[in-house]
Amino acid sequence: MADPRRARTRRRLLDAGHHLISEKGIGELRIAEITRQAGVALGSFQNHFESKEGFVEAVVSETLEALAAEIVDSPPSPDDPAVVAITALRRFVRLAYDDPAFSRLLVNLGRSEELFLDAIRPFAETALKRAADTGVFQIEDLDIAVTSIVAGGLAVIRRILDGHVGPDADIVLARTALLGFGVDAESVAEITSLPVPRTESRWPGSRTAQRE
Repeated sequence: MADPRRARTRRRLLDAGHHLISEKGIGELRIAEITRQAGVALGSFQNHFESKEGFVEAVVSETLEALAAEIVDSPPSPDDPAVVAITALRRFVRLAYDDPAFSRLLVNLGRSEELFLDAIRPFAETALKRAADTGVFQIEDLDIAVTSIVAGGLAVIRRILDGHVGPDADIVLARTALLGFGVDAESVAEITSLPVPRTESRWPGSRTAQRE
């Protein structure tokens, strides 16, 4: 049985991490400050995390998982699996436009690709499998399709942040994915013309909400 006291301590540490990372960034983050912000003993940190780097990864992964759940749980058109899958892809890519602070933190982590894949894969797999099962997408290997879509999305986020691609890179990626899944050109044009909501990471300190 899980220890509720241990779970509460971990939760307080993660909440403190969200606040301090958004306020000071990773470079200025100190374990002593994390535990002080969380109101727990210094030794408690080592009971939950092996290093500061592992702690930061846990904070970012938690944010990504919450974001993925929110995007998938609020599809624009539940009856159209192609729209659900591609809208989710576009919203993740648009994180680079809508919340660049969090996006830069993500891509600059040492294991960013692995963290992104681990957090997004279950949701991407569900969306793509549904589209394949209903015959909307032609997918030969689901695992390879999921990996290529998620990794490709992260790569495009990097390109946006580096200034190598302009606005609406999400639409270009969406068109490429849809055509690769065997969707006809007319449907591709219709699906990619649909508007998508702004992507909000809910990362403390994010300026997304303030810009709206």
